Amino acid sequence: MPPKERTIRFHICLTPEEKEQVRRMAEENSLTMAELFRAKTIKHRLPRRVTKVAGETYWELGKIGNNLNQIAKAINTSVLMGEPVVVDRALLEEVRNLVRQVRREITEVDLITDIQDEA
Repeated sequence: MPPKERTIRFHICLTPEEKEQVRRMAEENSLTMAELFRAKTIKHRLPRRVTKVAGETYWELGKIGNNLNQIAKAINTSVLMGEPVVVDRALLEEVRNLVRQVRREITEVDLITDIQDEA
């Protein structure tokens, strides 16, 4: 099946500096400016924007998760060495799962709602 003919024009306004930047990007990638535009906007998903608060929370939860993993490793090492350890493993796993769940939910927050809440 032959490719569809592109007949629709789409105009955007750029500063001279922006146009030069786009021209350079296209040239560096052996593309026309139109091909670069299509590659950056249609063919690839744009990265999801995350608010500063969500990003910082995600980072902190990651550190908490790492600490939990270190605690679990220390407990497992103690068990292997025959040292007595009293741990509620189900509770530890529940905390781990909650941290993972919160991290996933943070990245799925609706950006507009989040920005309005911060204003």
